[in-house]
Amino acid sequence: MFITRASRHDKADLAEFLGAHGNTDSDVSEGLSYVARDGGIVGCVRLVEVAPETVVVDDVLVAERRRGEGIGRRVIQAAMNAKGGTLYLCCHDDKIAFYSHFGFSEVDFDSMPDEVRAYFERVGDHPTDPGHTHHFLKAR
Repeated sequence: MFITRASRHDKADLAEFLGAHGNTDSDVSEGLSYVARDGGIVGCVRLVEVAPETVVVDDVLVAERRRGEGIGRRVIQAAMNAKGGTLYLCCHDDKIAFYSHFGFSEVDFDSMPDEVRAYFERVGDHPTDPGHTHHFLKAR
């Protein structure tokens, strides 16, 4: 398995991978994507720079059959090593501990830069439906 920055030739495979895992509304042409390949794509992350040195981490996904192998950790680390700036992401309760290993900590939605809040609103991560909770995290 290897981790690499996705090229324009990988975009169709990436869209197919995300769609096969229920994520059909991602715009893979936006931002930089990093993929883990073992034959086909088995994991990915997308970084969207919404302002200079202000990056949203989105579409973090590992194929269900490959979870627990460290693929998510490796693809996140590769993306973070390749891109500077302050990173923001949105996740559920069960992922907070995972992201804390990379220096992410919770941040209040209203304290994030306007561009980050606008991104999360545009992609539907905020506001959430009643009973559904999103946590916003920041690193660096």
